[in-house]
Amino acid sequence: MSTPRPTFRWLFPATTIGLLVYIVAPQLILVSLSVSERFDLVGGVLPEGFTLEQFIRWNGEIGEAMKVSLLVALPTVALALVFGVPAAYALARGQFRGRGIVLELVNLPMIFPPIVLGFGLYQLFRSGALPTIPPLAMLVLAHTVVATPFMIRPLLVGLQRLDPAIEEAALSLGASRLTGFLYVALPLLLPSLLAGIALTFARSISDFEITFLLAGGDFATLPVKVYHAFETGSSRLGAAVAVAGNVFAVIVIVALETIVRKAKWW
Repeated sequence: MSTPRPTFRWLFPATTIGLLVYIVAPQLILVSLSVSERFDLVGGVLPEGFTLEQFIRWNGEIGEAMKVSLLVALPTVALALVFGVPAAYALARGQFRGRGIVLELVNLPMIFPPIVLGFGLYQLFRSGALPTIPPLAMLVLAHTVVATPFMIRPLLVGLQRLDPAIEEAALSLGASRLTGFLYVALPLLLPSLLAGIALTFARSISDFEITFLLAGGDFATLPVKVYHAFETGSSRLGAAVAVAGNVFAVIVIVALETIVRKAKWW
């Protein structure tokens, strides 16, 4: 007698395939639009002919947008590491009054709409409350505010799962707390660290609202370039910039993760 199959056995494969299609379909349409000879796509999906005109004609502007995005995103990741690692450690290991409030405050940049944060940062940097700083430095500082929580959260989860006895053992052998963290705890947190780097870089390089409000006229990052292309009615150029930006972001994230994996600081 055969065992009856669960009626919901098809549910997980179906939802997984549906999710993948939902994620991949917009990217495929962008690729089709970027290489199409005409604006109209066959059936709304397939390109009408094939051409790399948009990539060849505008390679200089696309490359410049990539360069600007990198000049903002990489320092943002570095600052997020500098501030995020100690903050995550303090929140995970420290016991102090108001810890829950601090944790919620750290989460605020992830909760607030980007346009709200952008307007607040615009007022902060443009109102004269702070000394005048170059636009690039202003963008890096603003991106650090919104991206650092994406570094803290994975590290916080990793630290909460890491047994403190491992660090205590290093201390008992004469290591300082900093040495124990760097050479014992941090290598075990490598997956969390890689996740934080990837999320922080992705948050910075994909930001539009804050970048546009603070320095839209001075620095055209990839999202700002996409906006300008669509605003001027050049949908194929916008699609080409978006495709190039997506490929560029994936390559940089993989490169960063590879560098961190091979950096044997321990």
